[in-house]
Amino acid sequence: MEANARRFLWKKLFWACLTIQLIISVSSVDMIRVTVAQETHDIAVVSVGPYRYSVELGELAKIMVVVRNKGTQNETFNVTVYYDNITIEVQTVQNLVAGASTSMTFTWDTTGVRQEIYNSTGHRKTFTIKAVASVVPGETNTQDNTYVLHDGIYVFAPHYITVIPKTIVNPNLTIGTNFTVSIYTDYNGTDIQGYQFSLTYNPFVLQGIEVTNGDLITTEKHPTAMFLPGSFNNERGKLSLTGAFFFFIYEPAPTTYGPGILANVTFKVVGVGDSNITVVEDETKLKGYTEEGYGKPYDIISDFDPYYGYILYGYFRNTEEPVTHDIAIVSVTPYPTQVIAGEFVNITVIVENQGTVPETFDVRVHCYHQIWGGQRDIQEQIISSLAAGATASLTFIWDTWGVRPGNHSITAEVEPVPGETDTEDNTLRSEEIVTVHKHTIYIRADGSVDPPTTHVSTVDNVTYTFTADIIASIVVERDNIVVDGAGYALQGRGSGASTLIHLLTTAFLETT
Repeated sequence: MEANARRFLWKKLFWACLTIQLIISVSSVDMIRVTVAQETHDIAVVSVGPYRYSVELGELAKIMVVVRNKGTQNETFNVTVYYDNITIEVQTVQNLVAGASTSMTFTWDTTGVRQEIYNSTGHRKTFTIKAVASVVPGETNTQDNTYVLHDGIYVFAPHYITVIPKTIVNPNLTIGTNFTVSIYTDYNGTDIQGYQFSLTYNPFVLQGIEVTNGDLITTEKHPTAMFLPGSFNNERGKLSLTGAFFFFIYEPAPTTYGPGILANVTFKVVGVGDSNITVVEDETKLKGYTEEGYGKPYDIISDFDPYYGYILYGYFRNTEEPVTHDIAIVSVTPYPTQVIAGEFVNITVIVENQGTVPETFDVRVHCYHQIWGGQRDIQEQIISSLAAGATASLTFIWDTWGVRPGNHSITAEVEPVPGETDTEDNTLRSEEIVTVHKHTIYIRADGSVDPPTTHVSTVDNVTYTFTADIIASIVVERDNIVVDGAGYALQGRGSGASTLIHLLTTAFLETT
């Protein structure tokens, strides 16, 4: 009986365990859901960006394109980049992983777009850049396959204003001879309405003598043409604002075409050396006029149109060998180096022409307070026609009245002369420091003179003798002394100035 009871219990336990396992298995089946992923195919052009938004005609314009695989499958596809719907380049993306992005660089050779870079009035044109990714099989969202960069790439032609001939190197152009240069533009548009320009030159080598009109703005092209020859300043070396234009009251405005010569400039040689003949950028313009809308003038060529760097200069030299321009400040020596405010300091500056031709230049001296800072100009002088290899000594007078007391450093400097490249030695600070004391002299109770460098001396601490005129007040703190002016003056400075000797003791003071 007992054995049968045990077998019965084991059967019950077996079926109970089997039932539990079945229940767990059924529950697990109910909880598991098998999801089959749906394939998607989706390519997108994320961005288009040129390396430069302005390129010169003939340059290679680099364009970066970023594409992304937004689908679930790896994809292979083509990307095409266009300018104004004209193909630039096609590249293939191989097996781009789902969810990944890649960047590509396209190269646009702009040589062939010369006829397309200006509109009908000669205004510059910006090209629209577009990138298109080909549609992959099964792709339905194709709107983002195209990316258009409307603010695209500006391709400019290097129209310029320049001096011709650009370079004149001729030793036969000796002092007293003349030569002529022309101011020229290669612009070939039909919208030219006028021009203006200024020139600078080295007045110690060249002198301007005549300006004549060129063939760009003439009465042959339109009877209202007006020419303004400008004026020479041969001290400064500048021809100011030569110009010409078509005068008009009623539309349409007269215009003409280029290329052509703006004007002809004749120089007389007055020295030996070289000179840039510089077209002044911010005073030079080739003007156009458009009849679109109400009509308006605009700059065809200026210092920033069509692009910086297309107003060019010329060069003249009448020596066999290249010219070197180099000015150096050799020494700066102040004396005395201890003064009372109101006294004068002599500053000797020696400069040297280390170049190969005579030079004319300005030399400036200034002081700098070593604690309070602040540069203060002292004086400026000009050196004219300093010969090659020669030195010159200049003396600057520094009036220290009103100068803040303390230690001052002294610096001399010269602006680089035209053509100078070695400019490190154009500035020099003196090794000596000038100390400016308050404008009061003290004869102290112990007999000493403060400041000790002032123009009052004594050998016995009884008689105090002037050694120069004194611009200051004297405060006496010692008994029984004699102050001897010795023929020199004690005077004040400025408004309401007066001669002052202050007795701070009850002692007898005798002055002679």
